[in-house]
Amino acid sequence: MSSTTSQKFRDFTGEPLKDKHISEIPGLGPKLASNLEESGISKAYELLGIYLTLLKNKDYFELWIRDNAGANRHQAKQCADAIDSFCSQFL
Repeated sequence: MSSTTSQKFRDFTGEPLKDKHISEIPGLGPKLASNLEESGISKAYELLGIYLTLLKNKDYFELWIRDNAGANRHQAKQCADAIDSFCSQFL
């Protein structure tokens, strides 16, 4: 893994999801997590399910995060990269 990845990214992709809160996903801070919680999504595995439903298409997932959480492009990309990396490692 690149030395330019954040600690949050390494923590998220380095172990199973279990009951991780969505705010533990890179790119999603408290405000974006709150926006998703208002839609009924509070766990990382729920967001992973959306990614899988979108057939692991990072572009669609980034658009979904932008539309549903209010993320900007950078935040959406960070989130999609983390979810994709997690999938590559554990699925």
